[in-house]
Amino acid sequence: MWNDREATLVAEEGTEKEKTLCGCLHTRPLACLPDPRGAMLGTLGHFKDKMEDEKWLSVAKEAARTVPGRENGGNCDIKNLSRGCKVYFPVFCPGALLSMGDMHFSQGDGEVSFCGAIEMSGFLELKCSIIKGGMKMLPVVGPSPLSVNPIFEIGPLEPRYSEWLVFEGVSVDESGMQHYLDATIAYKRAVLNCIKYLSQFGFSEEQVYLMLSCIPCEGRISGIVDVPNAVATLAIPLAIFDRDVRPPKTLEALAAGVKVVSKDVCISEEGGAVAMDPRLA
Repeated sequence: MWNDREATLVAEEGTEKEKTLCGCLHTRPLACLPDPRGAMLGTLGHFKDKMEDEKWLSVAKEAARTVPGRENGGNCDIKNLSRGCKVYFPVFCPGALLSMGDMHFSQGDGEVSFCGAIEMSGFLELKCSIIKGGMKMLPVVGPSPLSVNPIFEIGPLEPRYSEWLVFEGVSVDESGMQHYLDATIAYKRAVLNCIKYLSQFGFSEEQVYLMLSCIPCEGRISGIVDVPNAVATLAIPLAIFDRDVRPPKTLEALAAGVKVVSKDVCISEEGGAVAMDPRLA
C-alpha cells in the first residue's frame, strides 16, 4: 500500500497533476488583500468616518491587513506569547506605531477551528524600548534586507504540564492520497487522529474539535526530512481531563501481539497460571 501510493506521487513529478498546497486545501481564501471596509489606520482615522476621504482611501487601499502573521508581527496567534514574554519586532519605517489585540484566555497551537480559542477582553501593560541598529541582529532570509522576522523569549508564566498524550500525523490525507513533505496535511492528520480517538471517551467529534483550539495543546513539526512524509505531532495535556484517556492496559497488550484471556490459561514449568501468548503456539 505504502509503495503504491508513494509511487503515484513520484509519477506526477513534472506533470500538470503534481500536487500543490492550494490543490488540497479548500477551506478559506488564499489571502486577505487590503480592504478599506473596517480599516483602522491609527491617527489617520477610522473607516466609519473616513470612507469618503480620498487621502484616507488611498492609504486604506494599500495598507496590509493584520489577518496573518508577517515580518512585522501581525496576527501570529502564538500561544506562548503571554505574560512575561519579551518580543523583538523589526521596525521597517521611521515613526512606526505599535498596536496589540486579539487576546485569548486560552488557546491551542494552530487554533485549528479558526475562532475556537477562548476570546477575551482585557488590557495590556507593556514596556517598549527602541534598540538602535537592532535590525542588523535579525537574520535576513530572503531576497530583501527587510526579509526578517520577530524573535521572542517565552515568559515564566506559561502553562506547565508533566504528562501528555501525543498524536502523530503524516502527509497522507484522509482519502489516502499521498502528499510530498506537506506539514499542513500532516498536522491536519494529527488533529483528525486526536479527534477520532478522544470521541471514544464521551465527547462528540465537534466538542473535541473546539477543545483543541482552546486548551494549551502543543503542535510540532516532528519530521520534515524523510521523503515523502512530513510528520507532525499534537500533544494533549492529560491534566485537563476528569477521566483517564490513556489506552487501557488491555489495549497495550493487544498492540504488542499478546492475546489476553480470562479463562483459558496454560501452566508454566515453574507452576502457576500465566496468560497465553499465541506466538508460542
